[in-house]
Amino acid sequence: MPDTVVMASNEADANTVNEHSQELASLVGRVTALETAVVNAARGDTGLDEATTALSDFAAKDLRPRLEVAKTVLFPAAAKVDRARLLVEGLLGEAHVIGQLLDRVTGPVADPVQAAADARGLRVLLEVFFGKVSDLLLPALAEDSATSLTDIIPDNPLPDADEPAQSHGHAGCSCGEHDDYEPELDVREIPHAIRHATVFGAFDTVAPGNSMILIAHHDPIPLLHQLADRSGGRIQVEYEERGPEAWRLRLTRV
Repeated sequence: MPDTVVMASNEADANTVNEHSQELASLVGRVTALETAVVNAARGDTGLDEATTALSDFAAKDLRPRLEVAKTVLFPAAAKVDRARLLVEGLLGEAHVIGQLLDRVTGPVADPVQAAADARGLRVLLEVFFGKVSDLLLPALAEDSATSLTDIIPDNPLPDADEPAQSHGHAGCSCGEHDDYEPELDVREIPHAIRHATVFGAFDTVAPGNSMILIAHHDPIPLLHQLADRSGGRIQVEYEERGPEAWRLRLTRV
């Protein structure tokens, strides 16, 4: 999802594009962290049930409702805009494929290899799908003076940062053990406009006592301040690498 300058017909629609794009970026961050948990659990043969359950819950409670809103509300409105009509046709096809994957990740787990493949496939498809919605569809609607994007898109707040998803393993327990694997998010290739929202989404999946690895191209001090604010200060930061090519940090929810 490259950085985009939105030429909206009014300020309200421009703000809606930005807010919705941030929300979609947060969803990508969350599914990336959950995918990592499933893949790592499948490789290690431990914690697979917990990891797949966390992904299944997220798919059912967060992804599927948003996909339905897109198909029933956003896409019909966009189909009336000439420059968006062909794009909508393509997105409907992608939404159908994503829906099939959602059926699989919310169903019984056949085997670890298939679970990992489904998790990875879902993340890849969502990155592409949400990228097109954020960078192409929403700006097209915002530029159309006959369309009120603010009226079309319902209010879908981001998940509460104080209620992280229980990703897997010993999440939230006091047994003193931690997961063998940690979600890893490399933000160096993520566009600046959605970088923080993507990290917020990933950290939302980290349960108390667990950690994630963040890789950045510089010391992300402003981002760390925002994470501390969102988590009520319940975050511990450990630097594993300090440049020059990459900064690697372990973020623990405490």
